[in-house]
Amino acid sequence: AMGEGLAALGHGEAFEIFILSDTRDPDAYARETTAFAALREALAGRMPVWYRRRRENRGRKAGNVQDFVERWGCRYDFMLVLDADSLLAPATIVEMARRIEADDRLALLQSNPALIGGRSPYARLQQFAGALYGPVVASGVAAWQGLDGNFWGHNAIIRVAAFAESAGLPHLDGRKPFGGHVLSHDFVEAALLRRAGWDVRMDPDLEGSWEGAPPSLAAAGVRDRRWAQGNIQHLNVIHTRGLRWPNRVHFTIGVCSYMMSPLWLALLLVGLALTIQVTLFKPTYFSETFQLFPNWPKFDALRMSWLFVGSMALLLLPKFVGLARTLVSARRRHRFGGGFRVVGSAFLEILLSALFAPILMLIQCRHVVEILAGRDSGWAPQERGGKVMAWKEVWRLHGLHALVGAVMTVGLYLYRPEMLVWLSPILVGLVLAPWLSRFSGDERWGEQLQHAGLLQTPEERSTPHALTVAEAAAERLRRRMGNDLDHLAGDERLALAHLMALEPSPYEGKSVQEEDPDKLDRITAAAKIEAARSPAEALGWMTPAEKALLACEPALFAEWSGVRIPGRTGHGA
Repeated sequence: AMGEGLAALGHGEAFEIFILSDTRDPDAYARETTAFAALREALAGRMPVWYRRRRENRGRKAGNVQDFVERWGCRYDFMLVLDADSLLAPATIVEMARRIEADDRLALLQSNPALIGGRSPYARLQQFAGALYGPVVASGVAAWQGLDGNFWGHNAIIRVAAFAESAGLPHLDGRKPFGGHVLSHDFVEAALLRRAGWDVRMDPDLEGSWEGAPPSLAAAGVRDRRWAQGNIQHLNVIHTRGLRWPNRVHFTIGVCSYMMSPLWLALLLVGLALTIQVTLFKPTYFSETFQLFPNWPKFDALRMSWLFVGSMALLLLPKFVGLARTLVSARRRHRFGGGFRVVGSAFLEILLSALFAPILMLIQCRHVVEILAGRDSGWAPQERGGKVMAWKEVWRLHGLHALVGAVMTVGLYLYRPEMLVWLSPILVGLVLAPWLSRFSGDERWGEQLQHAGLLQTPEERSTPHALTVAEAAAERLRRRMGNDLDHLAGDERLALAHLMALEPSPYEGKSVQEEDPDKLDRITAAAKIEAARSPAEALGWMTPAEKALLACEPALFAEWSGVRIPGRTGHGA
């Protein structure tokens, strides 16, 4: 959709699409290569499309970008970094290119992507909150950070030469999770660009920038685990010489955002401990020394009131500003479906966010404990679509949360029932954690909210042209791509597309060497292909390691599928 749009605007020759992959799953690899072939065919004559899958995913996403910059970066003036679920309107891409080209000191221009495409209640909640409150927050962030902006890892355009000379990432000392490759690389890359004297900016007025949202509470927790480790890892970076103070502030905010959950939990535990003390132990009004007046228990109601008001202001003021901004503008009210729907949706968003908050608090507390205990998060694939979780899985994830909430509720009911009113948002969220988590990813409930006109975004009510084109193009690609590796053996066109996307093996045309880490898998896979009566039978005999090797080795794949690249013969195909 972006390629066709740019070509239609007359800028097709100024852009190229470069797909970077670290896929390990051989079936997913087959889908990628066949979709790439269909994409290249669809854009033939209008825009070049390239695909590269690394054999070793060293450094994860940051390593992917580093490999691209080092091997092909000199070909390009700028690179527009996209995630797998990113989409930008073609006119927005052109405008971003114009802005960075017009400013010789600008190394990175970050857009403010809106969330789209979610059908589950949790995704719709995130989308609505981003659409209603996001512009207010983005304007504030852009105002205070100025040219000391941050990088969010995607939907941003970067000056390649500046990035290449300034943003090489360190390999952090120590063991994982604090050492090793930098996980939250984007913050560090922005800081390194600023250290080298380049400008980094976010322009909140850039519309037509979108990304996907996690479909459920559980999916958000998986992604958040990596983010938590990446942000806490910045404690090894924050003291780096030459960094500007706003970048150190970015690092500090990132670390503190994950330390707030343990602090909130500690505050609750201290409050409960004081409640237990008051309930079980009578105060001593007169000490052993002589005194005229009793020692009354002290409770500073005025400071407590100010603390409560301040906390609510921090939590709710951005939401109320965003809501007011929409209500006073007839155009924005119309885009959200009218004033009543906006207010109703905002109330529902605040209610659901309050219920989800204590669950996320305990999830983040567990993340912090695991990180401090030395457990590495890895880099789990991100879940894209909503689903109804099995009850067994739900209780495994949230059984302890419900138990904690139930024990606290019963204890307070028996000894201090008046406290239940103050703690009810936390307790209800914890007790209902399994049901709320299951509800969060159930697309059937998402459809009910949509039919009721709640949590709708402007993009949902009036679909932008770029989104319409993208959905139609995705459907066309799905019809032309393979489903899995087994599917390729029965379709010569798909098998040839996969074979042509493979990089040459470093061991191609050589005898099996001792340093080849896949030597045994290579021998056994070749033997199974030779002994099998059909490709499907050979695939059924293979181990996961042999399948992974088959998917990326040209000689093995050609032997298995019976397909050769035209003009080539033998195993070198």
